[in-house]
Amino acid sequence: PHIEIHNEMDVIKLLHNRLDDVDIALLRLVQGDGKITNAELARKVQLSPPSVLQRVRRLEESGLIKGYSADFDLKSIGYHLTVFVQVSLQLHQDQPIEQFRAAVAKVKEILECHHVSGEFDFLLKVVAVDMPHFEQLVREDLSTIPAVGKIHSCFVLSTSKAERSVPI
Repeated sequence: PHIEIHNEMDVIKLLHNRLDDVDIALLRLVQGDGKITNAELARKVQLSPPSVLQRVRRLEESGLIKGYSADFDLKSIGYHLTVFVQVSLQLHQDQPIEQFRAAVAKVKEILECHHVSGEFDFLLKVVAVDMPHFEQLVREDLSTIPAVGKIHSCFVLSTSKAERSVPI
C-alpha cells in the first residue's frame, strides 16, 4: 500500500509498517550515539544482548543503517572554508553526467554531491583549508571536467544548524 508522506508523522507511520517498536527504538538510539555498546542498547530496549545484536545486524543488512562515522569539527582539523558549489553541465546526457559523477568522487574535499533540479545541475559541498586551496580545487579538479559549463560558489559564513539525525 502506498502511503503519502507529508510530515514527520507520515514517516513514522511508514516505519511502523516496516518495523516494530523495538527496531524503531534501536534506530533512534544508534542515530543518537553511534558508539553505543550492544549491552547498553540491550538494556535500553529491555532485550538480551544477542537478540539486540541480531536486530541491529538485520537493520544494517537491510540498508536502513548504512554505516557509522565520527562527526568532526572541520576548523579544528584545518578546514576553514565550507563552500556550496553549484555546477551546470554543458550537456545533459548520460555520459557527461556519469563522467562528472566519477570525477567528483575522486576529489576527497568534495563531501557531498547532489544531482538537483533548477538553475544548475549539481550541488556540491566542498571543504578547503583556505582560499588558495579552494581556488586550486576549482582550477585543477572542477574546471578540468569536460562536461562542466558553469561553476558558482557560495561560501558558508556561519552555520546555525547542521543536523545529521533524521526524525524517526
